[in-house]
Amino acid sequence: MVICITEDRAREEIAVKLLLSSLARHCPDVPVVLTYPPATPEFARWVATTMPHCTLRTARVSGSSGWNVKADALLELLGEGHSPVWWLDSDIIVDGNFIERYRDVTPATLIACEEALYGAYRDDGARTRGWGFPVVRSLPYSLNTGVMRVASEHVPLLHRWKALLEDDRYRAAQKDYWHQRPIHLMGDQDVLSALLGAAPFAELPIHILRRGRDILQYFGFSAYTTHERIGNLRHGPPAFIHCQGWKPWTVLAPGRQATDIKTRLQHLYIELSPYFYAAEGYRAQLGEPLPWLDNLSPTARLFRLLGLHHAALTGLPIAMLIDLVRAVKGSGSQPVR
Repeated sequence: MVICITEDRAREEIAVKLLLSSLARHCPDVPVVLTYPPATPEFARWVATTMPHCTLRTARVSGSSGWNVKADALLELLGEGHSPVWWLDSDIIVDGNFIERYRDVTPATLIACEEALYGAYRDDGARTRGWGFPVVRSLPYSLNTGVMRVASEHVPLLHRWKALLEDDRYRAAQKDYWHQRPIHLMGDQDVLSALLGAAPFAELPIHILRRGRDILQYFGFSAYTTHERIGNLRHGPPAFIHCQGWKPWTVLAPGRQATDIKTRLQHLYIELSPYFYAAEGYRAQLGEPLPWLDNLSPTARLFRLLGLHHAALTGLPIAMLIDLVRAVKGSGSQPVR
């Protein structure tokens, strides 16, 4: 078994550090392979000190980059004899020993996530039909590949996934803004969703990490719903916190000012993120200043106080309002919690 992390953007180094720090706390004995080409000698020393079981590679994964690197990276590690292999996006903080939590899921079962509500959430076979494949299995929502677990049984699926990511139609679509792309060509996970709805992979068992219960998909204004918060208060936090979309170290960087109401709300919603709470617990391990954590707005401090400094309670009034607006807009359709 091994955990696979791949990142090629130096500006995301703080995210990699936070992820590794959380793995060192919750899964200290699990080997990690980190591919990070921008690594400096200082970063390499930090990794060796923080996560002794982490192997740092600075050579790029051959064949792809960015979001489309997953199939290549996973095939590479499976080819080296590792199985199963867990993939974690770099913008995730682990909040529990997920290896133990999902140990009973058989190796032949693919693990992936339910997509965030923001954006193209629904599927119902749309992505499979988009590729021209007959729909054999209809997924109610798109899968998210922020967290995955694959094993040697999934090599044919990964090869087919890689082939479609190299398809001219997919590559041409990636040149457009994401909201202009057809739903089946939006990103790598939409291609995977299409494959898992078609033969021969529709028979492959999938264990889906549910939004809110297993993973917090903090993406957009519809992130972390009231239903999810109540569930976390009753049953405890999920194993993964995924900081999708807006990155606090970029959006809240010193010198960046919100100039309109929407941007101010965006900044506030980031400040109220459970990712913020989780990140605060790793200050001592990071060895660098975190201005985006230190300079909370007065409004964010007030919401934290009202929420008793609990991640599920902080921002609850905003979540309730957004859920109400979404319910009104979606009246007459199937509700999403």
